[in-house]
Amino acid sequence: MVTSTSDCTVVRFSSGALPENGRALEELHERGLLPTRFIRYGNAAARVDLVNRTMPGLRILTASYASVRREGVRQEGDLLYLCMTLTGTTVGSRGGREMVLSDGDAVLMTNEEAAWTMTSPSSVNIAGIRLPRSAIAPLVPKLENITMQRIARDTGGLRLLRKYLDVVADDEALAVGASQRLIVSHFYDLVALALGANGDAKALAAARTVGAVRLAAIKADIVANLDDGNLNATMVATRNRVTVRYLHKLFESEGITYSEFVLGQRLARAYHHLRNPLHSRQAISTIAFNLGFNDLSYFNRAFRRRYNATPSEIRNGAGAK
Repeated sequence: MVTSTSDCTVVRFSSGALPENGRALEELHERGLLPTRFIRYGNAAARVDLVNRTMPGLRILTASYASVRREGVRQEGDLLYLCMTLTGTTVGSRGGREMVLSDGDAVLMTNEEAAWTMTSPSSVNIAGIRLPRSAIAPLVPKLENITMQRIARDTGGLRLLRKYLDVVADDEALAVGASQRLIVSHFYDLVALALGANGDAKALAAARTVGAVRLAAIKADIVANLDDGNLNATMVATRNRVTVRYLHKLFESEGITYSEFVLGQRLARAYHHLRNPLHSRQAISTIAFNLGFNDLSYFNRAFRRRYNATPSEIRNGAGAK
């Protein structure tokens, strides 16, 4: 399935509908439907599920594979490919050299030599980032010395990059031109940090991007755990490897507190549920408790302040946002 908004094109593909034969996946690349050549590996049925997001100056591929080998395909332009194995194990090979990547490791490839392969004998989740060399070269000189070198999963820039992948999975953000340009610049900086930008370049990339990316990851973490009534700043900070003080400073940089953000997200989710017919039989108290509110009176007061209407009025269509 292909969708396109603004300058961002999103392609979703699953091999589940294909016949189980060795040529089906290969033919998809030959017809221009897949960005990489896939070849069945081993005796088990090959599986490919992917989302390919393409925008000016950046392509982000996220996928899960099993029993396949991917072969590099030369493309026009001087391009870099950062290949990450998020979970599972992948064997990378080029020019007689092999490398094992697992559970967060990455490797940098170029399109100068297309003769590289990535083999996934068992199930893996991967991410691939394609970007122009010109975007990274000023920050990381001598890129040729970094290619086909394992980048360890604990590298600071790589950890942030993995977190940021979850944030940009929101296609609505990519559809907005200003957000898209900001996201592209963030990826450039994070890739540079993962590749070992140093000196002034490292300081510049960190100053421009690290705080914004960490805050985006923290917000995504909070939104994913709104139903936890015990959610607190210490828990969130620990999961995101920052101090509580730094977490509060990140929110303050946007003129909001951690508590205000959490409350706003919970109230917005409650408002959506109350207006959604699918939740029409669910008690208002159940909605509140399921969203982490431990005090129904507090929920009602906060909701009325936010929407100038009671939850019942919103449910009955008498209130307006």
